Amino acid sequence: MMFTITRTLQLLLLPPGVFLILMAVGFLIKKDCRLLGRLLIFSGFILLYLVSIGPVTDALIKPLENAYHPLTRQETKIKADAIVVLSGGVRDLSWLGLAPEQSEVSLERVVEGVRLFRIMRLPLMLVGGNGDPTKDNVSEAGAMARAASDLGVPGKDLIVAGKARNTLESARAAKRMLKGKRVILVTSASHMMRAAGLFKKQGFDVIPAPCGYRGERRTLSFISFI
Repeated sequence: MMFTITRTLQLLLLPPGVFLILMAVGFLIKKDCRLLGRLLIFSGFILLYLVSIGPVTDALIKPLENAYHPLTRQETKIKADAIVVLSGGVRDLSWLGLAPEQSEVSLERVVEGVRLFRIMRLPLMLVGGNGDPTKDNVSEAGAMARAASDLGVPGKDLIVAGKARNTLESARAAKRMLKGKRVILVTSASHMMRAAGLFKKQGFDVIPAPCGYRGERRTLSFISFI
């Protein structure tokens, strides 16, 4: 229950939910507090617009993605105990009679994990239950494991932790299941700073291997602001 409450609050307080709440409050109080109501409505619209255009999203995400760079071929020669890949979503395709399928974000991370596995030949740990309370019967790590297997990773080299619902629980699961403390951590570039910090708090020596970059170098034009 607590996880569901926390997840609901997270969805409400992160964009775009928080901007819609601002506008809703503005409409509710506009009759009694006209100036404040209009200010909240205007602020909500402006903020929603700003996070919907490329120049602003790039400016917000690039500092996070620039914190760590992808592992080079030379850097993959360093010693580690395992490659840990964090999940990033899953689709429940039971309505089609199909097994759950990893999201694009999860697939990006799996592909990077498999690439590193082929170079380094370390145990490949796939971590993630489901961060969506409505899909608690669907395992993100399970879907990633099937993809890794299809990409040629032998079952004996796979470690699957399919119960963790967030990054903190993923770090704790890795701590319980892995023998060593030095790990190659694979997750989206914008997520790496937080994920690496949580793994370090669990006692791991983290070697970041970010992937799935979203920021771009764009030429500004009027299209950029639509």
